[in-house]
Amino acid sequence: MKKKVLDITNLKCPISFLKTKEFIKENKKDKIIIVIKGKKDFSMLANSLSKNFELKVTERKNNVFEIQLN
Repeated sequence: MKKKVLDITNLKCPISFLKTKEFIKENKKDKIIIVIKGKKDFSMLANSLSKNFELKVTERKNNVFEIQLN
């Protein structure tokens, strides 16, 4: 299984959500990691993703979060 990383640290919601949605569709069979910046954007994206996926979240420095979909 390949590991695919989507870096959306330079995007804000709702564009970050749309990019994530497309990324997941294109990489369904791969291990998906999403990197996002900002607590508000992270919170909204994680809330949406948690409805369909189990999430593993790691907080990096400078308000950057890494979300791994399981």
